[in-house]
Amino acid sequence: MTGAVIAWFAAVLAGVGLAWLLCLVTRSWGRWRYLPGCLVLALGLTPFRFDGEHEAPAFAVVIFRGFLESDLDPGPPLLALGAMTLAVVVVYLAVMGVLGLMGAKRRS
Repeated sequence: MTGAVIAWFAAVLAGVGLAWLLCLVTRSWGRWRYLPGCLVLALGLTPFRFDGEHEAPAFAVVIFRGFLESDLDPGPPLLALGAMTLAVVVVYLAVMGVLGLMGAKRRS
């Protein structure tokens, strides 16, 4: 296995673990408890090509470009993270709406 495959596998494991912990902590939120975990997985695993041939999680590229490398713009990976956040929230709201309508039909 290459180093990149191992790194992404570790990122997936960390993301799933953190999402699971967030589900445990937000147990009292009802159906909304899954949203933080979905956001963690989506934002933690959003790839961003930071040079011609390498990819890294976009949040890591933002950290490096924003705080550690003074000559690079963190705007493009921030835009990718914002678009991913918007997509996850829209899909989550749509799914919750459909599940709410299905539950209302069953109750009536």
